[in-house]
Amino acid sequence: MPSVDRGYLQAIHESETCFRLLVESVEDYAIYVLDPSGYIRSWNIGAERMQGYCSEEVLGLHVSCLYPPSEHRFDLAMKDLDCAVGHGRHTLEDWRVRKDGSIFRAYIVLTPVYEEHGGLRGFAIVTRDISSRKRMEERFHQLVQEAPNAMIMVNQAGAITLVNRLAEILFGYRADELLGLPMEILVPVRLRGNHAGLRHVFFSKPEARPMGVGRDLHGLRKDGSEFPIEIGLNPIDSEDGMMVLAGIVDITSRKQAQIQLEMALQEKTTLLNEIHHRVKNNLQVIISLLNMQSSYVTHAATRHVLQDSQARVRSMALIHQLLYERHDFSRIDLGEYLQRFCQLLLTSFGSLVADIELVIDAEQDKVFIELQRATPCGLLLNELMTNAIKHAYPQGKGIVHIRLSRDEQHDAHLIIADHGVGMPDMQRESSTQSLGLQLVPLLAEQMGARIAGFDNAPGVRYQIDFPVMAM
Repeated sequence: MPSVDRGYLQAIHESETCFRLLVESVEDYAIYVLDPSGYIRSWNIGAERMQGYCSEEVLGLHVSCLYPPSEHRFDLAMKDLDCAVGHGRHTLEDWRVRKDGSIFRAYIVLTPVYEEHGGLRGFAIVTRDISSRKRMEERFHQLVQEAPNAMIMVNQAGAITLVNRLAEILFGYRADELLGLPMEILVPVRLRGNHAGLRHVFFSKPEARPMGVGRDLHGLRKDGSEFPIEIGLNPIDSEDGMMVLAGIVDITSRKQAQIQLEMALQEKTTLLNEIHHRVKNNLQVIISLLNMQSSYVTHAATRHVLQDSQARVRSMALIHQLLYERHDFSRIDLGEYLQRFCQLLLTSFGSLVADIELVIDAEQDKVFIELQRATPCGLLLNELMTNAIKHAYPQGKGIVHIRLSRDEQHDAHLIIADHGVGMPDMQRESSTQSLGLQLVPLLAEQMGARIAGFDNAPGVRYQIDFPVMAM
């Protein structure tokens, strides 16, 4: 027989000693060794803590003593050992019993150990107490089952691992019909192509978020019917890897309510559109009547009064015209109103203002004013601009500047200025002003504006400051 190197034997002995000491010191796992017949030959400190037996009490006993009491527990234990031999390794979750008789859930790995010549030397068993994990899983499953929404859990492969009661009702399947199937079974066929890619994107950066923002999502019932849904995704880190828990809400009733609301809104829009159109037409009739009446008046002062009344009505009619054209019944674009109103003024006065130019300077930022203040604003503009056109340039030639701007505090600034003859005494203006200028402060008050008149040297400048709507 060839001699064996003593150093080699010593190294093997030291290695085995270290391994045995390491195994015996592990406290979180029960690690023990059986002989080929299933009798316990070694017992670490973790096994003592988990099972309640000290090594002197358990060594030499059959491993079936760790199984829950049953007349078949010896056969069950031998069957597990045979599975380990047949498959090279056997893992299972099963119940085990402690010395005090209490039962706990365990995760067990049985590995056969062989001699160098191939004979069975025994079994190494590693056991972990998973009772607390199981309790947490049961509590989690209970919470999912009692959730007010349908809940479905899917693994990274897209297979369904958990279905709650409301999901069964929502999709028309029993839970056992869905477990293990791909999630795509609940997605309409036309939408399945992109589903795997979306799932991959979610698992690459898992975070709680809604699914399909900005897109219409639909579910597919067992009977083939589709229905609109909302989905919230929540990543769940488990021992089996990352999972996603999907909360699903049937929004059929919400969609129906939304459609009804949109129909009602459309009806309201149509009604308001018709109302503003009719108001504009009625005001146009009044303008025509005033125009016809002025043609029968021979007294110049009376004719001017009728013309002024026409201009005022026209300023109101333009507001309803813009509302009708833009289908926005809550506000008026003041810059657009100014452009259109100036054209109307020049057309209305005809040859009297042929040499008067209206220069409008409106910034690119739009200035909107709400509907309830639009009418007094239009009337105010009419009075100031009409006064400038009629009285600033007796010779019939000149320029009226209109500037509209808005600051960061959502205040608008409107300036109407001319370089005409001006007013002899701005301080005595109130005693000599016309009806139109007497209306100006009243209209400014109605629209919540601050108005001031200045000597423009020569000419007159009015500045109106008022709050406007935010964009």
